[in-house]
Amino acid sequence: MLDSILLAKSDPQALPSGISSPAAGGAPHTSALERELAQDVQLVAPLQQFSEVIPAADIVFGGAMLIVIVLIHATGVRAISNHVLHRSSALMKAPSRWRADVLMAGTVFALLALHLLEMFAWAASLVYSGLVADWRSAGFFAGNTYTTIGYGTFILPFAWRMLAPIIAISGLLTFGWSGSVIVDLLGRCQKIKDAELAQRA
Repeated sequence: MLDSILLAKSDPQALPSGISSPAAGGAPHTSALERELAQDVQLVAPLQQFSEVIPAADIVFGGAMLIVIVLIHATGVRAISNHVLHRSSALMKAPSRWRADVLMAGTVFALLALHLLEMFAWAASLVYSGLVADWRSAGFFAGNTYTTIGYGTFILPFAWRMLAPIIAISGLLTFGWSGSVIVDLLGRCQKIKDAELAQRA
């Protein structure tokens, strides 16, 4: 449609059969084409704007990595939660305050290791995709973005900058998930300490 309108303005004789130029009295038909073209542009414009804000490549790459991070965290949290459940049940039979503290410290350390693994996964994806040249910069950027600190001057290439918010989203999800594990852990450790005090009383 757009080609026909431009062709009509530049060379009326070159129009395909069935389409009249404005000079030949075809102004109403050309106006209809222009109105239809304007409607198409109005429909396409929001999609173009969305693709400029969040490019498809960022969504595909970032979304795939987000799923990988969530799966890693789910596997780690499941293993940690099973360990906490097993150890807390055993400690309730012979409650000990210091052993409850050791369980808490070990669980927090395990969650820390899990988050560091996820930062490494993001750093590896940045390096192997060629977005970041060296591992130190990739790790620094991934860590700052994953923890939503945002400290530092390093940024991704212009075409991939929307990947940073997706990294931050993965951190928000996994830290919230880890927070629920810690809340459950504190409750179990407190029950162990209360049981020890009850035995002494």
